[in-house]
Amino acid sequence: MGINQMKSEDNKPEHEIWLASFWIDIYEVTNIQYRGCVAAGVCNEPEDLRFFDDERFADHPVVYLSWYDASDYCQWQKKRLPTEAEWEKAARGDEGNLYPWGDSLYLDKLNANNQNMGTTPVGNYPAGASPYGVFDMAGNVWEWVEDWYEAYPGSDFQSDLFGHKYKVVRGGSWNHPAEDARSTQRDMAHPERAIRVVGFRCASTR
Repeated sequence: MGINQMKSEDNKPEHEIWLASFWIDIYEVTNIQYRGCVAAGVCNEPEDLRFFDDERFADHPVVYLSWYDASDYCQWQKKRLPTEAEWEKAARGDEGNLYPWGDSLYLDKLNANNQNMGTTPVGNYPAGASPYGVFDMAGNVWEWVEDWYEAYPGSDFQSDLFGHKYKVVRGGSWNHPAEDARSTQRDMAHPERAIRVVGFRCASTR
């Protein structure tokens, strides 16, 4: 997990951990899936409804949800948000790929760099799937994970953003540089913040 050959200090050090077996959703949660949780009276509506209520975006990833909203949906599904380590493992595979498909960047394998000016339907880039067959782990939307944003074990890096203030998001998005979609790349967002470029997928313990 992590990488030493990048400038971002919060990506370091590269380290080895052992994960128990887990399941992770193949696709990001879509608007139409999330509507079921809202209809059941369990989940809050997204803060902005322009995509959520538009049938043209039914199979696009649901956005404008806080970390808490994402967690509520996963619990409704009897699942949970993936840990940061689980997310990275699902994206990198056994060989530790820099991108889900390998170590070289190919812009035709992901939705990034504003090339579509918005989200695309989940699974729209099959050539960009991870070695485990998980789609859109690079681009489309950043994804909430379980963890608080903190330094990796063994790191001397310090940040005012540490200290259970922000949750980690992974995977890059449609309007971020494609380089941000590296499987090792970390970013963070306030858990109460709901924005257009962050969605999620669920996981569960096997």
